[in-house]
Order: sequence, then C-alpha cells, then structure tokens
Amino acid sequence: MTPEIAFVLAPRQNLFFVELVAALRDELERLGVPTSEHVGPFPRARPGLVYALVPPHEYFTLMHGQMGVPEEALARTLFVCGEQPGSSFFADNVALAPKGGAVFDINRSGARELARHGVPAEHLQLGYTPTWDRMPALEARDVDLLFMGCESVRRSQLLGSYAETLWRHRVRLLISDNSRPNWTRSSSFVEGDEKHDLLGRTKVLLNLHQHEEPYFEWLRVVQAMLTGAVVVSESSVDYAPLRPGEHFVAGRREALDLLAAGLIEDDEPRLAMQAAAYDFLREELPLAASVQRLAAAAEELDAAPLPPESAAYWRQRPLREQTHPLFTEEVGPVSATDDINVSAVRGGLKEVKLDLIDLRRHLDRMHHESMHGTEAPKVTVDRMTAGYLGATPRVSVLVTLFNYDEYIVGALDSLAAGTYSDWELIVVDDSSPDDSLQRARAWIAEHEHAAALLARHPLNRGLPTSRNTALSFARGELCFVLDADNEVMLHGLERLVEALDEDPEAAFAYGAFERFQSGGTLGIMNFLPWDPWRLRRSNFVDAMALVRTAVLRDMGGYTTDLGLYGWEDFELWCHMAEEGHRGRLVPEIVARYRTTGHSMLSLTNLSASHPFSVLIERYPKLMAGLEPPL
Repeated sequence: MTPEIAFVLAPRQNLFFVELVAALRDELERLGVPTSEHVGPFPRARPGLVYALVPPHEYFTLMHGQMGVPEEALARTLFVCGEQPGSSFFADNVALAPKGGAVFDINRSGARELARHGVPAEHLQLGYTPTWDRMPALEARDVDLLFMGCESVRRSQLLGSYAETLWRHRVRLLISDNSRPNWTRSSSFVEGDEKHDLLGRTKVLLNLHQHEEPYFEWLRVVQAMLTGAVVVSESSVDYAPLRPGEHFVAGRREALDLLAAGLIEDDEPRLAMQAAAYDFLREELPLAASVQRLAAAAEELDAAPLPPESAAYWRQRPLREQTHPLFTEEVGPVSATDDINVSAVRGGLKEVKLDLIDLRRHLDRMHHESMHGTEAPKVTVDRMTAGYLGATPRVSVLVTLFNYDEYIVGALDSLAAGTYSDWELIVVDDSSPDDSLQRARAWIAEHEHAAALLARHPLNRGLPTSRNTALSFARGELCFVLDADNEVMLHGLERLVEALDEDPEAAFAYGAFERFQSGGTLGIMNFLPWDPWRLRRSNFVDAMALVRTAVLRDMGGYTTDLGLYGWEDFELWCHMAEEGHRGRLVPEIVARYRTTGHSMLSLTNLSASHPFSVLIERYPKLMAGLEPPL
C-alpha cells in the first residue's frame, strides 16, 4: 500500500515553494497517494507515513533551531531541492542531503551538482499540472512585458540597460526583496490567483538569471507557459525537452530587450509560440510522470526503520544539541568600541563641515550688505517665457540648480521630449559659480512656447531652500522634482500622472530609475513598493517623485534643518508616513539617475547617527523603539 506523504513546512516559508508543494500534492492525490501538510514539527512517525521537505535547507533554517529531527525520521524523508548551484542555499542542501532518504532536484544542473558532491539525486521534471493551468479564455493582455524575480546586481544592470528600448511598452517590474522570506503576498511579491492573473494578462515574461550561472528557472517558466505568457530568456542550460525558437525565445542578454519588443509588437509569432508551448506541456510533459517517481520512492522509504518512541525529538529537543551543519558555527562576543570611536570621529567631522557651510553663507550675506548697503533679496525672477504667463498647468516641474552646467540642458531636454505636455517648468538657480545659470537662460530662450520660469538666489541658500522656493512658484495640482543632473524618461511623467489618477488616495507616485554614468548603465534603483516599515532602516524613495502640491505644502515642503543635510527627501517621506499618507509605485523605469561623486552626497553619507536621531525624535510613531545607528 502506498504510504501517506506528509509535507512538512516551516512557518513563514517562501511561497515559491509552498506553490510547488500544492502542485505536488494535487498530482499525488490524483494518483491515489494520500498526502497531508504540516507547519512546524514533523508529525509523529508511524508505519505508512513518510515525510517530504521542499526544500530541506529552508525548513531547518526557518525553524530557528527550535527542535531537532531524529536521523531515523530524516531517513524516511523525501528531499525536494530547488536552489541554484553556487548559492549558499544550495550548499546548505548539499550538507543536509546525505541525511535524506531520497533526494530530488527540479533542475538537472542541481541534480548533477548534488551527484558531484556524492549525493545520489534524481531529476524531478516539472511540467503540466491542472493546478497551474490558467490559460485565459480571451486574449486580453494589458501588460506588455513582465519581469518577476528577486533583486540581484546582475539583474539590476540588465534591466537598466533595457530602459531605452522598453519605454514604449507597458512594463511591470515585480522585484522582490529577498532579505527575508517572501512568506506572504506583498506589493513586490504575488502568489496564487493574483500571480496567475498577472501572468494571464502578460504578453512576454522576461527571464533573467540571478547570477552568471545559466540556470533555467523551470517553475517560473512552466507557470508562465500555462497562462499564455511567452517566455523570453537568457541563453540557459537544461531547458530540454523544451525547444528554443518553438516553445520560448532564447538569446544573448544584450539583445533580450529587442527580442521581447519584437514579440510584443507582432502578435502572430507570439500567439503561435504561446500555443506551441502550452500544447507541448499539456500533451508531452505532464508533471504526473515525475510525481509517480516520488510515490515510488515513498514506498521504498516506508521500509526504513521508525524512530524510537523515546527519541528526544518528540520531546521538542533543541536542534542545536545536534551536530547539524547549519547550526554548528560559534559566534563569539563582538566589541563595538572601535565602531563607536570611528562613528564619533565621522559625526564630528560632518558637524565641522556643516558649520563651515553655514559660516560661508553668513559671510556671503555680510559681504553683500557691506558692498550694497542692504540685505540681498532672497529670490529674484530672472526669466519667464511667453508661454508661462497664461498657462494653467497640471504639473509643476521643480528643478534646483547649483553647479550643474554640464548636465542641466540634458535634464530639461528630457522633459521637453516627453509624452506628457501639461506642465510648467520652474528652475531655481542657487547662485551657481559655474555656467549653470547661463545654460538655463539659453534653454528657456529657445523654448519660448513652453511654460517656464527661471528664478535665482543672489546668495547660495542650499538645496532644500531652493526646492521650497520652486514650490512657492508652483501653480500645478501636482509637483515633480527633477534634479538638474538627472533625466525623466519619455513616458515617465505620463505614467506617474496616471498612477495618481488611478489612486486618488495616494499622496505621491514614484517609479524605478535607471542608474547611469557617462560610461553607461549601472543598474536600477527606487523599485521597492511603498512600505513605511522600510523607512525604519533607510530611505528607499528618491526625491524625484510626483507629489500632490497641497500635500507637499501641508508637510511644510523640505526641511532646512542642517542636521538633516542631504536627508531632506528621507525626512519628507518619514513625515508623510507619520501623518498617514502613502505613496504609489509605478513598477517600470520612469527616470534616469546619474551616479556621481558629488560633494553633497559625500557629506550626506559621512555620518548617519545624528540625522537618524532627529528622525526618531520627530516621528515617534514610525520610529518607535529604534536606536540610532553608530
């Protein structure tokens, strides 16, 4: 008689594997194999019961050493692995695998690598299952391209390099934060019906490898094909029996954006590939065939000896009493004295530099008064276009300018070239000693039809004051902050305005950025969905966002507290969160962010202790229980 297979999960296990367990259980039940699911400890051993861990490393890691498992129980356990060779997770599975009764891996490369480490492992081929079959009845797909996966430096660089090609299409970047298990649905991680619905609305799924290993992400690919999303993937290994060019598109990473765009824009080959992939999985690659091997292995494991009734496990013995490879590292006490000393020096140096900035501005004011006999005006209007006078714009674009003569024209050109036109431009020059003011004047003179105003501070007053000056001129319902060395994508403003129109309760909208230097793309940033809890660790939303003007003014604009120098946008988002406002992420690249060694950024990053202390004091609800970093 076929034994019952008890799938044992850890609390808060990654939903990626929970979905795999659901599909395996469904297929086993269809074959007449009884299954059950248990969260936490193994159920008590008995004849006719074997176990399954999917995957083993995650179970033991997430159980946090709460209990051990007798080796006799592990010898009656199916290990189903699904981690990428070369990762620390795969290494953990390698260490655990010898204790398992039978070992499977959902990728051939994983099975081969386990065998290379002396672990006999069988490939568990994923394929068609009714659990994942969600092919929509109608072809109504409003997402042109979807990327779905965890963040990695490599993926970030590739996605950033595709921005110029894919801006014409409706793109959704769903990038999960793998600093903790994705155990529940979030705005950056979807599962179940929501994921299948999203895939069913998608024309092309872009598959990028997390690292250099050309690992074929079978679970993601099969789920996409069974919902009708056509897969465009980096060249991979172990994709057989699927055939590139017939069931999916494979190509060099440098050309994937062009390959995807071709399929998005031409329905005929895309629909043909969609049908071919779906039909192949359904007719020739059933998951049931692989699941039969799990059932056969379970029958063999049922003959293994049972753990003794007196085994310490059944009394909830701490796992760390075992010599388990995942929990043998000893961590000694760590002295923070050196860190504290370095932090104090850095904090003191930052205070000195800020005092010098304040002193310089004070001396500039004194010099002006001695030369002219009066105080310098805080702001003057330098230029305005004919188009500015009668305009009633919806969006006010705020640009602050200080020593960016090399970049300001590119920033303004990117705005003028965009698909959204109902804007006014307000540039505030903060007494730049270089040619920034002259470049801005020349650009405005060449765009007389645009609604544009150029103001200037006769004396330098700093970035936040300059932003507040620009805000004081704003007539639009919405304000977009465009830094003078950055650029907005052609569709960027349009997408951000759409987001606030769709979500009237959102106070601001922001999107992902392509990070770049003169040498090319560095990656992407600003892609995490709004979650005030993240602000307790660091800022994750740049100032380049579209904000409702009334809300921004109600917040008092940008703080001018020198103690928060360089943290002005972070402070604004904390203020928003404290007051119950929320942001809306546009999950595609809407702007380009220039990465430079600008002196302000260097000073900003010199010390975080004091500014974090200020935020903790100002926003007690958001920051409750936190201590400032060293």
